[in-house]
Amino acid sequence: VLGLSAYFVYLYHLGFGEVAESLSQVNLAIFGLAFLLSLMDVVFNALSWKTLVRELDYRISLADVFFIYMSSIFLNNLIPSGSVSGETGRLYFLNKIAGNARLDSSTASVAATRIITAIPFVLGMSMGLAYLVLYYDVPSWALTTCFSMIFLMVSVGVLFVGVCFSENLLHRVVNAVVDKVEWIFKRRVNRNFYCDITRRFQLSMLLLKNRNGPLILSSFWAFAGWLSLNLVAFVAFRSLGVDVPLFAIFAVYSVIMVFQNLPLILPGGLGIVDILMTALFTAVGVSLHDAAAVTILVRVAQLWFHTILGGICTAYLLRKVGRDETKGSVSRISAAGP
Repeated sequence: VLGLSAYFVYLYHLGFGEVAESLSQVNLAIFGLAFLLSLMDVVFNALSWKTLVRELDYRISLADVFFIYMSSIFLNNLIPSGSVSGETGRLYFLNKIAGNARLDSSTASVAATRIITAIPFVLGMSMGLAYLVLYYDVPSWALTTCFSMIFLMVSVGVLFVGVCFSENLLHRVVNAVVDKVEWIFKRRVNRNFYCDITRRFQLSMLLLKNRNGPLILSSFWAFAGWLSLNLVAFVAFRSLGVDVPLFAIFAVYSVIMVFQNLPLILPGGLGIVDILMTALFTAVGVSLHDAAAVTILVRVAQLWFHTILGGICTAYLLRKVGRDETKGSVSRISAAGP
C-alpha cells in the first residue's frame, strides 16, 4: 500500500492523462513478446541451476526446478530480505522434492548459481556504462547511481565468493551467527553440527569449481537469462514505437535489479524501483511520459506476472510436498505391518 501510494503520487505529479496517452499507443502484439521473454528468463536461469544440481547427483526434473525458481521469485517479491527468503525457499523445496538432497550440497548449488548469474549483470552494467559515457550526455546523478551499484555488486560478490571458498572466513561467519542465535534464544547450539555442514558445503563448492564443462554450460544459460531479462524492456519500448539502444537498457536494468533485490522494506521495491526506473530511462533520453509508460509495462511483465505465476507455483509445490509426505508415511506404516 505504501509503495503503490508513493508511485501513484508520483504519477499524479507527472500527469495521469499524459502517461495514459502514452500507454494507449502500445502495440499489444509486440508487448505480448515481453511476457514470453520474461518467462524465458526464468527458464534459462532454471537450466543454469539444474546444470549444477545435476552435478551433485540430484534427481529432479526441469519442470520442478522451474517451479522452484518461480517460487523463489515470488518469495523474494513478497518478503524483501535481500533474496534470503527466495533462496531459503529454493533450499526447502529442493530438499523436499529431490530424493537424495543434503543441506550442504543444495546450499552449494544455490550459492554457485548466485555467483554465476551475477557475472552477466556486472559485465552488462560495465558495457552499458561505457556506452552511456561515450555516446550520451547523462546527468551526473544517474552516472553516480550506476557506478555506485556496480561497485556494490562487485564488492558484495567478492565478499560472497571469499566467504564461500575461505574455510576460516566461513567458520567465523557461522560462529558469529551461532553466537547471535544463542544470545537471542538463550539456548546452546550444537556448533560441531553446523561446522560439519560448513565443511561439506565447501567440499561441494570445490567439486563444482573443478567441473569446467558444467560451469561453462551453466554460465551460458545464465547469460541467456540475463539477455532475456533485458529484452523485456527493449520489447516494451518497441511496443510504444520508442527506440532505445540495448546497451543503455543494460546499464539501467542492472541498477534496477540491484535495487529490487535490496531489503528496502517494500515488497519488490514497489514504488521506489518504479520511480527510479522512470528517472533513469528519462536520463538516457526517453521522454518522461514514455519512460513512465514503459516502466508500468515492464513491471507488469516482470514483477506482477512473476509474482502471480510464482504464487501459483508455490501453492503447487506445497501440495506436491504434502502429497509426497503423506505417501511416504503410508508406505512406512504398510512396511511396518500390523
